[in-house]
Amino acid sequence: MGRKRRQDEHENHERWLVSYADFITLLFAFFVVMYSISSLNEGKYKVLSQTLVSAFAGQPSAPNPIQAGAPYSNAPSVIDLPPLPRPTSIAPMPTRPHAANGPKGGTALGQDPVQLKLQAIALTMAERLASQINKGEVQVRITPLGVVIDIHDNLLFASGQAQLSPVAQGLLQEVAGVLSGLPYQIQVNGYTDDKPIHNPQFQSNWALSAMRAVSVVHMLIEQSVPPGQLIAAGYGQYHPVASNSTTGGRAANRRVSIVIVSPEQPTGAVGVAAAQPLAPAFAPAHSTATRSAS
Repeated sequence: MGRKRRQDEHENHERWLVSYADFITLLFAFFVVMYSISSLNEGKYKVLSQTLVSAFAGQPSAPNPIQAGAPYSNAPSVIDLPPLPRPTSIAPMPTRPHAANGPKGGTALGQDPVQLKLQAIALTMAERLASQINKGEVQVRITPLGVVIDIHDNLLFASGQAQLSPVAQGLLQEVAGVLSGLPYQIQVNGYTDDKPIHNPQFQSNWALSAMRAVSVVHMLIEQSVPPGQLIAAGYGQYHPVASNSTTGGRAANRRVSIVIVSPEQPTGAVGVAAAQPLAPAFAPAHSTATRSAS
């Protein structure tokens, strides 16, 4: 016990000074290195600069040593290069022309033959459905997707049903009269409002909207529209064009859209885009509208 007590009494409590001295030494060495790096040999720098300028100028020469302190302005600072030839004329890039809005309420279209064809189809369809358009029951419009014919569900079906009414058959005959002569893909989309439906026939709005689209497709096939060009799709209540908080908005959302797809669109690009009013509707033409879209 006595020996341990004597060792404690002679313990050195200033050993931290060794570490501190090492730290100060390293810090001093660090600043010395930084200072040496920052000191640039001006003479060597000027020789290198002159050599590079001569090489790029195409006049190689042996570098002459430049004394430190000599004025740097003696070295060339600009490389003279031959002037670039200036173009005498620039041909304008071809642009796609744009047409103004048509006199019958049509949308602005380019002079592309496909777009002109779709415009003629829309005008013909608007003339055939003029009575329903004037009542606000049908809307014909051109979108980037193609020609869209929106039909309110009260013209086609009874509430909560997917069987076509007698009035719907006459309406779809007029539509099929235009579609039967077209080489384009035709997609029929069914939409509903957000009011839930659950009956023995339909378990959801998905089922109701899809079956309504299928019923319209069957009717168009009966009117000689090629089945290979037809597609049926149901979108339920998930793509409204109006607010479901009002009676008028819910009525607008319950609809069937017949889309004449532009051939410029990729296959399968139809559906959600057709659910939104992307362009003004075509007003019915009463005088000089095209009678045949084929």
